[in-house]
Amino acid sequence: MRRHKSTISSHVFAIVALLYSVCGTAAEKGFPELSFKWLFDARALTSDSQPSWLNDGLGKGRYDQSDPLLELSEISLVAEADFNWQWQGFTHLKYDPEQDQAIDLVEAYVRFNPVPDGDIRYRIRAGLLFPHISRENRGLAWTSPFSITPSAINSWIGEEIRTLALEGSATHRQGPWKMTATAAIFGFNDPAGSLLAYRGWAMHDLKVGAFSRVPLPPLSSIGSPSAFSPQPLWVDPVREVDNRPGFYGALDWEYQRKHKFGVFFYDNRGDPEVFKRSQYAWDTHFWNLYFETKLPASTLLIAQYMTGRTQMGPESGGARQVDVDFEGAYLLATKQLGNNRVTLRRDWFDADDNSFVSIDNNGETGSAWTLAWSHKLQKNSRLIAEFIRIDSRRPNRADLGLAARQTEQQFQLSYRLSL
Repeated sequence: MRRHKSTISSHVFAIVALLYSVCGTAAEKGFPELSFKWLFDARALTSDSQPSWLNDGLGKGRYDQSDPLLELSEISLVAEADFNWQWQGFTHLKYDPEQDQAIDLVEAYVRFNPVPDGDIRYRIRAGLLFPHISRENRGLAWTSPFSITPSAINSWIGEEIRTLALEGSATHRQGPWKMTATAAIFGFNDPAGSLLAYRGWAMHDLKVGAFSRVPLPPLSSIGSPSAFSPQPLWVDPVREVDNRPGFYGALDWEYQRKHKFGVFFYDNRGDPEVFKRSQYAWDTHFWNLYFETKLPASTLLIAQYMTGRTQMGPESGGARQVDVDFEGAYLLATKQLGNNRVTLRRDWFDADDNSFVSIDNNGETGSAWTLAWSHKLQKNSRLIAEFIRIDSRRPNRADLGLAARQTEQQFQLSYRLSL
């Protein structure tokens, strides 16, 4: 992956610094209170995959058969600041040797939690952040406590869905019910959809940094002067291209603290004909739904479903250069057994190409099984073993001299240490 200096870094850092400055000015006596947490993740692995999407291929996993047996996955620093009783700051920095920028920013925002007045509790977040979409990545440094690798849906969220947003939410609790409404306006996420269209779905735990480029496969339709699209062989997921704000909104319900259901809608309102600094503004929108329930015997069941569409490029013959409908789902069951946890997940994913299929077919179908076992070694360390089998069919693999249908298997053993 190529090194570069992002043109957006000064904008993002300036906005985040301003927010922290405002909060710091409002600090009360005895504040701010600072806390720091570290996450170290090292891997032993084996994979029979063809070149992965990180190694100029169309493999679905993070690793392939060319990767070494031992890998340092990441070192993350999570810093939190309490400026006063209502204002907090959050920053997540990550070192990742596979990342374009080895040290990069994942999230940085301030949070305002006013004292409740009545039955409604309000919250505001402002800065660079993940929208609350993933039902898996609820651990330190946006990791999953259930497995090493999140579902295809939430792998994509970690890649391309990062927003510089102003987000507000209101929560009302009445008896056994709790309902939360969330709305946000955001920018700096115009290229979202590039990976999903050109590479398709993938399954990995890589959280792309805000200033890092992500490689696209070297297909004949992109990356060269004679290509179907002037899009280069990389994408900057966190970038503003068309100066049009996007928005998202969500409704979440909870019953008896055991059963949860939610619906989320995202629209970056990208202008698909705008191309600046080697990046298109993709017009990407999607719905995300989830259901979560606690079952007897310390068992948790989670289901998540996403459907959407992404488009890019000027119209020709009534069609955009790229126009892809995408859909993904998974069902996850996890059970706690003392210091051990066992998780089984089934994934399904699909993409339908709506334009110029004979020239550039970006369609695909696929499914996957994930089995994970984790063991708590000490209070701050955990061992996780995971096996994934991914079956997928993607016609444009032929551009790289590969079979359209592939089955990939990957085993990982992760040692996580948090300090």
